[in-house]
Amino acid sequence: MVHRNYKVYGGMTDELKDSEFYEDMQSGKSFCFLGDSITAGSLTEDIPWYQPLTPYISGTVSNFSRGGWTVSNLIDKADNIPEADIYVIAIGINDILFPEDEDSAQTALEFAARCKELGELLTNRSPGSKIYFILPWSFIESDTSFVERGSRFRSALAQTCIAKGYRYINPDPVIQSVIEDEGASKYMYNDFHPNAPDGIGLYCYAVLKDAQKRSH
Repeated sequence: MVHRNYKVYGGMTDELKDSEFYEDMQSGKSFCFLGDSITAGSLTEDIPWYQPLTPYISGTVSNFSRGGWTVSNLIDKADNIPEADIYVIAIGINDILFPEDEDSAQTALEFAARCKELGELLTNRSPGSKIYFILPWSFIESDTSFVERGSRFRSALAQTCIAKGYRYINPDPVIQSVIEDEGASKYMYNDFHPNAPDGIGLYCYAVLKDAQKRSH
């Protein structure tokens, strides 16, 4: 489906372009985005969170995602994931929200271990590929238990990425800062789904902003 060209929050500045992630976007390498409803665009008319980035990605772009998926669902379907040079994985919201579901990771350490397994499967599928994990997205005006659980899951995944040599990006602080200043209603469909176009524009900005920070 073709959508109008949504914009990154605040526009694509030189600062946001100053990162390894943006260099990869411009490299001509193929990208595959993996995830759940936020990557599938389930609540944003099939518009994925990364849509404002696509004009800046020089290579081909594929999407392997579905609403409700956990990291275990991606592992189970790893044989169907497209080959790519760059994998961008944004998963974890459903693991955090629904710990009693059989597909969900019960703890942060279990979640991180499953992400490690997914990374290894992707590396075997596409040798030489680079993996970026987007640490689990923000919870806005949510129950404190989800906020705290999300923080633990982010921390555990970040440590696993460091140990395995995967790149990781943490958009949560930037998203929280903008919403604290400007309010949630402009950007959020609900307490964990962005809206479109403003919400996905903010999510892209937060990813680029944290990627720039990690490159320096």
